[in-house]
Amino acid sequence: MLISHPIEQALTKVENHFSDVSAALVSGEPNALLSASTALKQATMDCAQLMQRLTPADLKNPTLKSRLQTLASGLAVRRESLIRRTVLVERALNAVVPATLNTTYAKTAGPYGAAGKQSGSFKYLSA
Repeated sequence: MLISHPIEQALTKVENHFSDVSAALVSGEPNALLSASTALKQATMDCAQLMQRLTPADLKNPTLKSRLQTLASGLAVRRESLIRRTVLVERALNAVVPATLNTTYAKTAGPYGAAGKQSGSFKYLSA
C-alpha cells in the first residue's frame, strides 16, 4: 500500500533532519547542533499532528508501520547520542573549570559528617 503524500513528505522531512543532527553531532559545532535539533523537533511535532488525523485503515498500512518503527528507533539513537554529547561536554567543562562542579552534599567536618547545628529554639527539654 502507498502512503499518502502529506505523510510521505513529513516522514521524509524527519529522516532528513535525522541526518542533519547526526552530521552536527559529528562536527561538534554547537550552533549547528542547536539548529538541527530544533528543526528535528519541529518536524517530529508536525509529523505527529499528521499522524493523529490518520484513519484506522491507514494505521494498518505495513509500509507506514515499518517506516514509523524505523523512525522511532532512529529517534532513540539520536536521543542517546545527544545525551552522550551532553555528558561529554559537562565532563570537559568540569575538567577545565572545576568551579562548575555541582556538589551534592555539604562539606563534611570529619570522617562521619558534620554534626547538626542547633537553632536555639529549644533551650530546655521537658518530658
